[in-house]
Amino acid sequence: MQSSERRLIIIGAGSSGLGVALAAARRGWRVLILEARDIGGGTSTTSTKLIHGGVRYLESAIRSLRWSDWQLVREALRERKWVLNSHPLLCRPVPIVLPVVSGWERFYYGVGLRVYDYLSYPYRLGAPQWIGREAFYEYFPSVKSGINGGWMYWDGQFQDRLYAVHLALYLVQRFGVEVRTYHQVVDIQAGLKGVQVIIQSAKGEVYEETGDIVVNATGPWGDVLRRKLRPEVPSRIRVSRGSHLVLANLPELKAGFLIPRTADGRVLFILPWENHTWLVGTTDEEADAPTWDAEVPPREEEYLLTHLRRYFDVEGEVVARFAGFRPLVAADAQVSTARLARNHVIEVWREHKVIHLMGGKWTTFRAMGEDTMRAIYRHFLNLPMSEGMEVSQIVPDLSELERLKLEYPSPILPGEPYLEGEVIFWKRMGWAHTPDDIVKGRWQLHLINEKRAQRLKAALSEKWQELGQKSH
Repeated sequence: MQSSERRLIIIGAGSSGLGVALAAARRGWRVLILEARDIGGGTSTTSTKLIHGGVRYLESAIRSLRWSDWQLVREALRERKWVLNSHPLLCRPVPIVLPVVSGWERFYYGVGLRVYDYLSYPYRLGAPQWIGREAFYEYFPSVKSGINGGWMYWDGQFQDRLYAVHLALYLVQRFGVEVRTYHQVVDIQAGLKGVQVIIQSAKGEVYEETGDIVVNATGPWGDVLRRKLRPEVPSRIRVSRGSHLVLANLPELKAGFLIPRTADGRVLFILPWENHTWLVGTTDEEADAPTWDAEVPPREEEYLLTHLRRYFDVEGEVVARFAGFRPLVAADAQVSTARLARNHVIEVWREHKVIHLMGGKWTTFRAMGEDTMRAIYRHFLNLPMSEGMEVSQIVPDLSELERLKLEYPSPILPGEPYLEGEVIFWKRMGWAHTPDDIVKGRWQLHLINEKRAQRLKAALSEKWQELGQKSH
């Protein structure tokens, strides 16, 4: 059977599912992606917006000497460079400074960041640089006194939700991948001629699709699908909620700021974000189960603000809050989720013709997809995995979007830059079922300013049916 005759059904259009789709499509597979909500609408839109190796995991690797932690950091640093190059409009390098108080800290963190830089070779972004007290306070004039300098290093930053949407559009345009949003998987049944997936559409219609193999790439909801097939199977996923705040009315932040260790042993980032705001995160709280559109609990908001103001003499205004759930894989229920690394795990169920991709993070989404396809070739096809077509960028063709903006130039709300033509484009793609899919999924306003997002959502809701008619 040729690759073009094989059909892969992927459940989930977040970072994991899109990574598998990229790996399969560039090898000639026919790919169908089924997403219960909007593209990237779950965990993949609630990250800290960093493309990074993970300095936290590097420290864990040094302390524990666990080979898996070293591998995670090395792989992520390699993938960091690829992601940055893959979509320059949405991804950029960002300098981050780690503050130092004592001579011992200068030595300890300096060694760690040099190792971090060494592990990234030959995909380096820039060597770590020591900045003295005077230069430090030029970067961060609102930081309280007592800092003796800091180590500046480089990682990447990106717009995660829009990156997911653009990647999905690229896959459709370049490889003919089919992406159906608001299509919920009801059941999976393996047969002699493949695997049947029972699906409920956004309109409530139930239908079937047949593929050769199914990939479960549902992130923190991975155990839900596993138990549809094997109700008694033990959980593999531990869910951790991460909360973030966006603050406005603050001085310009010239670089990111890393709090290397809070009182409870966590790492916090304070990063420059859209429209001259500050992004603060993340918390790490174990949760019983994931939910859509998670809210930031008041105590976690207070936790983040307390640590921000422990270092910075600022007030600011919280203009946006967002939280999501990390899918962490662990065998030991006694281990805190804050101590679990973001390794991914692939579980093969040959009798069901299903592969479960669990764990991982945005930075390594491409490697996760490659590993999943390697498992498919090994366990289902008994063949070496082909090299496939090289993909170095995932920038989609937006000429039709720009044309529609010219054809329908009316603003959704006077004074705002968002036009009717944009909404019509996404409706014609079949990827805009609700106003939130546009306001959150294309304009990302819930990650920038909640009140502005609410105003635009209200205005868009009034025009929703009219724009639907124009999209036909």
